[in-house]
Amino acid sequence: MRYLNNIPRALALLFGALFLVSLVVSIGTIASLPQFFETEIADTAPPEYHFSLFLPETSSLFFSEVEAGARAAAAESGVAVSLHPIGSDTLDFRVARYSGIDGAIIFSAVPESEARQVLDQLEQARIPVVVIEHGPGGPITDPPLPFVGTNNFDLGRRIGELVAETAVDPMHLTIVYSEKSPGIQSEKDLVELGIISALGPRLASPMTRRATGLNPLDAKSLTDQILRTDPQTNILVFTDANDTLAAVQIVIDLNLVGRVQIVGFGAGDEIRDYLDRGIISGTVVVNPRKIGFNAVKVLAGLRRDGFSAGYVDTGVEVLRGRR
Repeated sequence: MRYLNNIPRALALLFGALFLVSLVVSIGTIASLPQFFETEIADTAPPEYHFSLFLPETSSLFFSEVEAGARAAAAESGVAVSLHPIGSDTLDFRVARYSGIDGAIIFSAVPESEARQVLDQLEQARIPVVVIEHGPGGPITDPPLPFVGTNNFDLGRRIGELVAETAVDPMHLTIVYSEKSPGIQSEKDLVELGIISALGPRLASPMTRRATGLNPLDAKSLTDQILRTDPQTNILVFTDANDTLAAVQIVIDLNLVGRVQIVGFGAGDEIRDYLDRGIISGTVVVNPRKIGFNAVKVLAGLRRDGFSAGYVDTGVEVLRGRR
């Protein structure tokens, strides 16, 4: 009986030990990276600073491009950048203040309370931070943290302008957000304010919000459902490139090309082909590589000069289809 009573205590000690091991490994991994870069690039001067880039663990092309831009800026600026996961089930972000890094670039993918706690710790440790795309709950320090990314009100305004150029009245618009574009999804109110600023009273009914998950094929079933159950919908707006392509196929299959206007997202070869054929009315394009590049430049400026740009809008490009 005494043996059985000791089992909970033994399990608690075991799990505590495993947590400590994970904690030490996370800190050690981040802290050892400056030495790694010095030994790997023996023919060049060691990097002046080591920055950590915290991004969600997904296969998203968006985040791959952010990383590519950050690494390009790091090579140009003589600094090292290492990639680390951020999320509720990872430790790297939580222990960042103890890692010896010189700065952090963060795409928040944790609850607001946790993000605030970690960012307060980084501030106390005098580790500068740059937030990319959407901050954890908006400006959370006074003054606000430096921000690099897309102005989502402007994104919505550009979408509205595209719709105004191509759609006919009455306008019944559905906008589809996606977990694959979390920076846009998190600020959907701003996006919609931008759309309304461009369209105003031309909208015959309130915008409808729908959303897809991480599955690139989610938009197929969703688009089919929208067009079959809500036939008055004549404008579809997408905020992810994969969703755009999936929806186009459904519109073609249902023989609704021309009656349903598609404003898409992205600038890949397939999307450009649909633009040239007039199947897509237009697309909006953001530049994640530019986001990563500018984030490193801003952080390097903070370290070297003590100040840098507080806000860098990386812009929105519009591509128009054949009329």
